[in-house]
Amino acid sequence: MIFKHLYIIGNGFDLFTGLKTSYSDFRQWLNRNYIFVYEALVSTYGITGEWWNDFENQLGKLDIPEYISRHPTPKETLEDIYKRKESDKKGDGIPSFHHDCPCAHRLEGVLDILQYCFEKWVQYVQQCHIEPKYTHIIKEQSFFINFNYTDTIELLYNIPEERVLHIHGRASNREHLVFGHDVPVLWGEIKNDDEEEVAKILNRYEKNPYYYINHFYLLEKISNVKHIHILGFSFSDIDIPYIQWIADHTSSNCDWEVSWFSEIDKIKIRDFILCNPKLKSRFKIIQLFEKDNCIRLLQAVNRCK
Repeated sequence: MIFKHLYIIGNGFDLFTGLKTSYSDFRQWLNRNYIFVYEALVSTYGITGEWWNDFENQLGKLDIPEYISRHPTPKETLEDIYKRKESDKKGDGIPSFHHDCPCAHRLEGVLDILQYCFEKWVQYVQQCHIEPKYTHIIKEQSFFINFNYTDTIELLYNIPEERVLHIHGRASNREHLVFGHDVPVLWGEIKNDDEEEVAKILNRYEKNPYYYINHFYLLEKISNVKHIHILGFSFSDIDIPYIQWIADHTSSNCDWEVSWFSEIDKIKIRDFILCNPKLKSRFKIIQLFEKDNCIRLLQAVNRCK
């Protein structure tokens, strides 16, 4: 099938539809249902202030030396030393180059259970009853790249599954849900073995956008696209590479329309245009607007200039 429309769906679209999918909602759910996980996360990261507003990136901003100082490696007891020496004498000890780091194991456990909770939360959220609100989606000859984990597009707008790419996983299919940061630990900053082991755990949650772009598959889908619609997308630093890749691999004649919610959104959108000046004349910003149970497309008074 030849697609003329490409829709890129962000979390703001689910929020607009009525789902409680913000990270503050996740915080409340986690605190209510898995308090021990919530408290372990607070203890690990020393969470304060607006930490949850930037949840994904904050996962990669752990102060490793400070974290290790609070969870030091226990010293060997005399019994441990005796057992190790006896094992060496018998020759049944298996040499290992792996550095055992309890604080790294602790972090791994916290993040693994957080992954489990995150997936449980998404499954819970999408069970809420909602109705379709945005009525301007063009269904024919349209392909969807969905950054959300929910089935909002398929269930509420009757879009066939084969025309929706859940780029970070789909909860209803019990797929691994991808979330994480874009602040990898640089090895030049590592000072000892404990820090190295903790850094390895953190870097597992680095969300490399280019890993999730199926180049050949997407190139086939978007090669003939004439209209690009970006709805509820935050243009955060962690996700802009996806949009940049699409801008670089679609026709120079494509029309773009992008929804905004806050003034910060508009600033980020304009920053993107500054990096892609060729889009300026083909770009407009729109707002999702609800009135009397009828959703209208309210064109922004001032376009990106």
